[in-house]
Amino acid sequence: MQEKIQIQKYPPAKILKIFEHFRYFLVRLSKKLTPANVAIIEMVQGFYVTRAIGVAADLNLAEHLKKSEKSISELAILTDSHEDALYRMMRMLASQGVFIEKKNKVFANNRLSKTLLDQQDSMKHMVIHQVNGINWKMFEELDYVVKTGKNAAQKVLGMDVFEYLEKNPDKNELYNKAMTNSSLMLSYAILSKYNFSKAKTIIDIGGGQGILLAMILHKHQLIKGKIFDLPHVVEGVKKIADQFNVSGRLETISGNFFESIPKGGDMYFLKSIIHNLSDNQCIHLLKDIKKVLPENGKILIFEPIIENDNRYSFAKLYDIQMLVGRSGGKERTKEEFSEIINQSGLKLNRIIQTAAPFSIIEIKK
Repeated sequence: MQEKIQIQKYPPAKILKIFEHFRYFLVRLSKKLTPANVAIIEMVQGFYVTRAIGVAADLNLAEHLKKSEKSISELAILTDSHEDALYRMMRMLASQGVFIEKKNKVFANNRLSKTLLDQQDSMKHMVIHQVNGINWKMFEELDYVVKTGKNAAQKVLGMDVFEYLEKNPDKNELYNKAMTNSSLMLSYAILSKYNFSKAKTIIDIGGGQGILLAMILHKHQLIKGKIFDLPHVVEGVKKIADQFNVSGRLETISGNFFESIPKGGDMYFLKSIIHNLSDNQCIHLLKDIKKVLPENGKILIFEPIIENDNRYSFAKLYDIQMLVGRSGGKERTKEEFSEIINQSGLKLNRIIQTAAPFSIIEIKK
């Protein structure tokens, strides 16, 4: 009997968008009501919090508090940390709404710290990936990037990021876990918004460990799927496929999408792929998929979209990650997506906003 897996249903994107606008209206209002010199230094000091959350994830503090609250002395022993230094960091994080400080230097988990637990809805590995290790070092070179227009990966790593990951299995494992963390959140939003029931075989290009496709196959029992990615990436697919009870319908194909695209799909996914590529690379990739796409087939791109306004934007934030880490990679506006799709000889059919900060860009021949 197939294990019952709960796939979260997200609320409509329009409703969340209203709350998002209101939330950031309050943030902007708070900054306007604060003296400018105070507001700017508060923004700059945000990296204190960022780094401390990364250390908390590394030390597994949320895991140590999972079953019960603990004193700082207990936490110091469990994490082999300096008690006073650990307390000062935890006190600061609690003041920022991550963890709860109680009387006598006792700490407990709260809603935000629970995202650092190593469980299905965790963001632990994404946090570690974002603020620890090579990513942190690359952001130290933002001035170099801005002055030269070159990405920081070559300077810091001496090679492309994905080449580095392939040569460093421990870093690759963390990266894959981080992508699975973020993919889970995105998968809930996509499944809440898009009906995949008419698809027969979905091929996920650069699909990583396959969390999105596994979820779709779990929900739609007649669909088959294939994950196409580099050999060192697809190794993790079997575990996800087993978890979602879809091993018999989820196939892995090793390869490089710059060299070939597998045939046999009536729907092709590009999730968080296009933003890693230059415009010319995007056009080349889309043309190659077009060659194997049946007449009634579809390509779905899952990416954030930059809006031409002066509001808060996840896409504008994440675009700086692309600026720092990728050569030619960037987040794009609707107009920029339309341009690369048109130049590929394909048709932009529609754009569907999801509850996550990603949109579904549906393409046809």
